[in-house]
Amino acid sequence: MRWAITARGLSLDRLCDRLAALGLRVSVSTLSNWQRGVSRPQRPESLRAVAELELLLGLAAGSLSRLLAEPAHRGGRRRPALVPGTPLLPATRLRAALADPAEPDLDVLAVQDDVTVSDRGWVSTVRSVVRARRSGAGRHVLLYHVGAEALPEIRAGRDCALGRVRTDPDAGLIAAELLFGPLARGETFALEHTVTSTEADLHHGRWFRTAGQHFELTVRFGPTAGARRAYRIWRLDSRSPHKDVSQLRLIDGRLAHLVDYDLSPGFHGIRWTG
Repeated sequence: MRWAITARGLSLDRLCDRLAALGLRVSVSTLSNWQRGVSRPQRPESLRAVAELELLLGLAAGSLSRLLAEPAHRGGRRRPALVPGTPLLPATRLRAALADPAEPDLDVLAVQDDVTVSDRGWVSTVRSVVRARRSGAGRHVLLYHVGAEALPEIRAGRDCALGRVRTDPDAGLIAAELLFGPLARGETFALEHTVTSTEADLHHGRWFRTAGQHFELTVRFGPTAGARRAYRIWRLDSRSPHKDVSQLRLIDGRLAHLVDYDLSPGFHGIRWTG
């Protein structure tokens, strides 16, 4: 909700006015509490307001309402249970092929992604800080989606090894597991890996399934990349389009950077134009 409001450039006061025009009385403080996760809409009138907010913010129907079905605690939201007979989404199938549990063994606390872009593709070096939810946790499943024909190559960095890899070329998906020494409950660990793609792209970012994580993204453009403008983008889910949150200055004409210490769920990244 917070990122949708930012992307639309609307103030909470303005949203309150628009809701009031529809006969829904919601205070600025209530909207602020909703977007920060301090409280959740529960009353019938509040749920109607959420449905109207989806329209006002240009989101797909149910985008915000669907999040209310998840547990309220931060940093550990459970995935919705699958209804028997429901076809599995490609991403779900790949995770199942790697036996990625519905309740993950690790919490991802922070991600640092350093990307170099050229006319021959891009290379991403990623450092993820994780914390074990239980003793014995010793693997982390990665999932990448690309809009290119050739899937990228994933390689393990220091202190970990590459395990099984599963792909779905038709869906543009690749999943891989990183293996490392088992952790005790509550222990933290830094995982490193690199991703190399030979396909040119015009945006880069990551999906975050839970709230409250730290994310830092640096995109460096080589002399042949030809980037002229860069924008921070956000996307709530796979059914929603990317939204420009803000324009980023190209530092020294060749580097775009963003950092956030309290992410909302969804896709966060940078897009650029030539």
